[in-house]
Amino acid sequence: MSRILTALVAVPLLLLVILKGPAWLFLALTLAFALAGFWELSRLASKAGWKLLPVGYALTVLSVTAFYPGFPGFQETGIAILLVVGLAAVFTRDPSRETLGSVVATAFAILYTGALLGTVVGLRMMPPEELGRLRIVFLLAVMMVGDAGAYYVGRAFGRSPLAPVLSPNKTVEGLGGGIVFSVATAVFLRYAALPRLALATAVGLGLSMALLGVVGDLFESLLKRSAGIKDTSSLLPGHGGVLDRIDSLLFAAPLLFLYVKWAEL
Repeated sequence: MSRILTALVAVPLLLLVILKGPAWLFLALTLAFALAGFWELSRLASKAGWKLLPVGYALTVLSVTAFYPGFPGFQETGIAILLVVGLAAVFTRDPSRETLGSVVATAFAILYTGALLGTVVGLRMMPPEELGRLRIVFLLAVMMVGDAGAYYVGRAFGRSPLAPVLSPNKTVEGLGGGIVFSVATAVFLRYAALPRLALATAVGLGLSMALLGVVGDLFESLLKRSAGIKDTSSLLPGHGGVLDRIDSLLFAAPLLFLYVKWAEL
């Protein structure tokens, strides 16, 4: 029940921000997700004996805003992140294996939650504005419908485990169902709202985003199992943590961002 109630509240609010909200509000929402994700990764890292550097929170914000107009770009931001992480480690930590793990894990967490989510901001902010909103709808629809398709097809027809060590409930049949649903959604949105998108490109994006989404999901499962936990947190009742909900999107969004940037969709 809590899973359904959370979705009933969160989904309409999310759509309202995407379709009607100003750009700064979308940025603020993305920053909230990124900071929550960094906090969840810090919990995972602590299970392995590593304490992430607190400066990582500020650098995660910097990483996301690098994709927002008016802020330094990611090339400058990436350099700044590495320099600041290095400076923070020198002045706050002593030489040890724990320090090595903490420094590397901090840099990774900043890029994983900040830079990858930052590409979602980039998709929203590339002009024209209305097309930016549609890009976010395309991203979320392809991923969410694909996830739902994978779940129901896998539940009904799943027989062959996809990655039994990382995610015992995932099946090859579910993967196939997710791909079909993602591609179908991409094609539908192409005809409904994105006529400039070639049909073959819509199919290719749906397919590649679905596959990357599965990799993103399995990658997060790898991190959780390495830390010996089931959910990254309980921030979203019935759904686990923020990263549990956006793990597939974190790998698919950069692909769509790069395509839009190169092809000017």
